[in-house]
Amino acid sequence: MKRNILLYALLFLAGISTAIAQENIFSESFKKGIPVQITNNRDKGYAIKTRGPQEGYPMIAIDPGVPLESGSYIISTAIASGKSNYKENEIWYLVGNADGFKLFYHELGERFAVNIGNSQSGAAVTFDKPENATLLVLTPQADGSYAISPADNKGLSFNMFGGAGQNIKLYSSEDAGSHWNITPVDMTRPLTIDYETQTEGSFDTNTRVGDIDITVNGNRSSITLQEGFVSIPAAKHICYLPKGATFSIATGTTYHGWKLDINGGKEVAEQTLPENGMDVTVNITADKENKYQYLFYSPDEKGIPYRIPAIVTTANGYVFAINDYRPCGNDIGFGEVDLVMRHSTKGGSEWDGHSWSEPVKIADGMGKEAEEIWLTGFGDPAVVADRERNEILVMSVCGNRVCWHGNYGAGTPDNPENPNRMARLRIKYNEETGEWEASQPKEVTYEIYPLFKDKNGKAHVGSMFIGAGRMAQSRMIKVGDYYRIYCAVWAVETASYRHHNYALYSDDFGETWHLLGELGNDFNDSPAPYGNEPKCEELPDGSVLLSSRKGHGRYFNVFHYTNFEKAEGYWDGAVATDEVGDLKFGSNDTNGEPLLVGNILFQSVPTGDSRSNVAIFYKPLSDDPATYTPTELSKGWKKIPVSDRGSAYSSMCILPDGNIGIYYEEEPGGYSMVYVPVNIEKAVGKITYTERLSDKCGTCGDGK
Repeated sequence: MKRNILLYALLFLAGISTAIAQENIFSESFKKGIPVQITNNRDKGYAIKTRGPQEGYPMIAIDPGVPLESGSYIISTAIASGKSNYKENEIWYLVGNADGFKLFYHELGERFAVNIGNSQSGAAVTFDKPENATLLVLTPQADGSYAISPADNKGLSFNMFGGAGQNIKLYSSEDAGSHWNITPVDMTRPLTIDYETQTEGSFDTNTRVGDIDITVNGNRSSITLQEGFVSIPAAKHICYLPKGATFSIATGTTYHGWKLDINGGKEVAEQTLPENGMDVTVNITADKENKYQYLFYSPDEKGIPYRIPAIVTTANGYVFAINDYRPCGNDIGFGEVDLVMRHSTKGGSEWDGHSWSEPVKIADGMGKEAEEIWLTGFGDPAVVADRERNEILVMSVCGNRVCWHGNYGAGTPDNPENPNRMARLRIKYNEETGEWEASQPKEVTYEIYPLFKDKNGKAHVGSMFIGAGRMAQSRMIKVGDYYRIYCAVWAVETASYRHHNYALYSDDFGETWHLLGELGNDFNDSPAPYGNEPKCEELPDGSVLLSSRKGHGRYFNVFHYTNFEKAEGYWDGAVATDEVGDLKFGSNDTNGEPLLVGNILFQSVPTGDSRSNVAIFYKPLSDDPATYTPTELSKGWKKIPVSDRGSAYSSMCILPDGNIGIYYEEEPGGYSMVYVPVNIEKAVGKITYTERLSDKCGTCGDGK
């Protein structure tokens, strides 16, 4: 089976720029042009290039034989920056001399040159007819780089305005990001990379293949191969290197689902290009034994990252993967954040484990355009699928406040009350259309925060959010129409900024929430003082496990019921699992998730000293509720490896076939969203299912 492979360039350059004599970079004319590459001196992995269509800019055609009015517009008039890959789209000509020149683009030929609308800071650098092109000058810097400025205003220079990878605009020539290296390129000795490809057996979701590392003059670049656009093996990747450059080629990171080699396993050692250039063959083969699937790649084609996974299985057997999409590049409080989802297109007995819908945005943050604070962004989804109805509840942090800086109950005229806000939305199955439909988010901030005011009106929580991932639903306790659901909150103590945890429950599927246990008098009365991002899970007797993020282990506490229906009971006392048991791992402090399947308790978490090596720990539970204490639950754990790479947050669900699906963040590329099924019986042996209902429950549940 033949597919298409897209070549993206991811460059990580670290080297010392070399001063280029000006007479070696200027061209007498376009036809007699000296081709050059223009790379940023501070962010050396970034070159000036075009990246295709840019919203808000008209398109122009590359092919000189195609008239512009024909509609064959395939390149943007916006000039951008991007990670270098030594291809033709990074080649420019400086036509003129040191007193003034016009900048032409190799791919557009003589018909267009660089034009700047005005000589003011923030002015966009675009293309126009040569007669309208801006006269430019170079100002040499002490390190051999140059400021590239309009001739009438040397105080401004080309700049990746807004950060590396952004469009080129004018900014202060004094700024380090406004200095550029201009390097002559040898187009007479091409380095040609051919591709032999066998993709049969690969998953449709696994479109990024792997990296081919090219080291040029000691600087390493990575060409990332991706399915989708350029036909392989018909297409060739032709690189044009600096004159006299030494280079080497090796395989780099390979994404799940693929195998890569160069020249049948012979990597290209450091050398210079022969007179006639060089041909290199990259072999790409699908790994048919692979089970890992990428549901979202970070960064996406716009450079936007994804984060914070949550996964659930619905009553009718559809699997939903939900996570952040972060145009602002960061958490809530830094700008626009959205929630996106993909779900299996087959459910129940038809579940095949690899058929997924296209991404759907279910909560659209408005960023700076938000008319109300809570609409600024939506993130950290906490998700539960009802065990009877084909319905999903999503709770989300929202707004524009960084979590540490919320001030519920402590607002002043100079600092008005603005905690981390909360939103709720639902996803329901439409029986008539067979489609899943998401409601509009609704703010519920002030339906939850008052739960943390004591009888004197003192707010014990200044800001909080629900621990992202899967919320727990009881298998036993049903009060009214729904089985009880549980979540846990990361909370900041008012005025002190110490973080801790509480647990909440709802008997109406998130319409109203209640505190599980007593509020207490201070920070130390929390179920997990100093606990970070928390999760809940129900134990076989109906008690509730609180599992909180900490370095080297988890904080465990257990809520024991004295009356199920009234939700009365008591917390045991928090323990650190690495201090009292063997649920211990590296020093990282990262989110994870507990999951009970039959008599086996699972806990996902990274295990490296850094955020890496996500694994699933497991331990069999006794039928004796007396063993359901934080200390006893900390003992007897074994590990199932999942990731051998940089990896962080994770969420788990029981799949339609009874196995575990884990959805987690993993490098490369800045935390892509990875799903993989785990065969429980193969990993841990046979599981027994003991359904029990406590005698204390009375008539509040049906035991199913």
